[in-house]
This record gives sequence, C-alpha cells and structure tokens, in this order.
Amino acid sequence: MWALLTAVLTLLALVSPATAADLELGKKVYGQKCASCHGPDGKGNAKMATALKVEIKPLAASADKPEAEVRKLLEEGKKPMPAYGKTLSPAEMDAVLAYTKDLAGK
Repeated sequence: MWALLTAVLTLLALVSPATAADLELGKKVYGQKCASCHGPDGKGNAKMATALKVEIKPLAASADKPEAEVRKLLEEGKKPMPAYGKTLSPAEMDAVLAYTKDLAGK
C-alpha cells in the first residue's frame, strides 16, 4: 500500500510543476532550516561541515535521486541532520523539495 502511495505521489510530483508560491515557501523554509549547513546556494557550508565533522555534499549531488528517497531523508533525518517529519507540514516539505531541486538546477 505504501509503495503504491509513494509511486502515485512521485508521479504527481513529476507532472505537477512547482508554482512560484511553492518555490517561495520552499526558499523561506530552506533558509530557516537548511541553509546553515547546506549553504544559501546549496553548495554546502564548509565551516559547518568542519564543525560537525561530516561531509556536506552539494545539493546537485542528490538531485538525481528519487524524490521519495530525498523526502524520506527530510522526514527522518540522518545524523547530524535532524528529522523534519513532525515539524514541517507536507506542503512545506513539498516546497523545500521543489526549491532544492530548482536550486540544484534540476
């Protein structure tokens, strides 16, 4: 059931281009939650990577991953990245995904 739902949502995301409002919301949320580590340009924050002792890859490196995989990472987190599944609404997560894809040039 979850696989079918994920497939349908992925297809809808592919056929539903992001609106300007989606991108604006995504930019706002990204600025508040993501930019401190991933950088305002999506290329990573080297100082934060050093402080956290992790590699922060540019967003373009994950732009070709399936959207469901990236959404799962956003929802569940991966140390040291926090999970946002309980703090962001589905619309905010969709907007962040659209914005980061746009930021990465995909």
